[in-house]
Amino acid sequence: MPKPQAAKLTLNKDTPVQRLRAAYLFITLFMIGGLAGCGFTPVYGTGSPIGQTLSDIQVAAPNTREEYMFVRSLEERLMRNPQAQKTLKYNISFSEVGLDIIDVSRSQILGKVSYQLVDEIDGKVVVSGSVESFTSFSTVENFPTLMRNNAQERLIDILADRVLSDLTAKLAMI
Repeated sequence: MPKPQAAKLTLNKDTPVQRLRAAYLFITLFMIGGLAGCGFTPVYGTGSPIGQTLSDIQVAAPNTREEYMFVRSLEERLMRNPQAQKTLKYNISFSEVGLDIIDVSRSQILGKVSYQLVDEIDGKVVVSGSVESFTSFSTVENFPTLMRNNAQERLIDILADRVLSDLTAKLAMI
């Protein structure tokens, strides 16, 4: 009687998952090479036209606590340049809306910033626009003023980011 032979199990090293990974790697490398070949430069990169324009902006002086926080937030992103040829002028407004959801008391702070980028040489408006956002906070806590101030600070940071994004997008279209 012949001996039973053990079944040979062979693993195919070229599985569909491995082929898919190899295809993704090839496509990724092809795209990176394509970007390098087309002269791609980052928007904020040194030497880019928008990067140079953003470095030539000073933010108008603040008058209130909220404006001070807004200017500080923008200058963290733009860097301070007192010799700049362009001034970013802004108007910030806030409103508060109470939200009474079943057994939960929250308020929303709505914020809007209207801005103009003015060329100081000729006084012309280069770009203008407005952005809006909101944050909310709990009014049930023991420290509603602290919660309101914290929400307002978060909102100001969001608005500064949105102003910078909107400004950058509009400068790219000029």
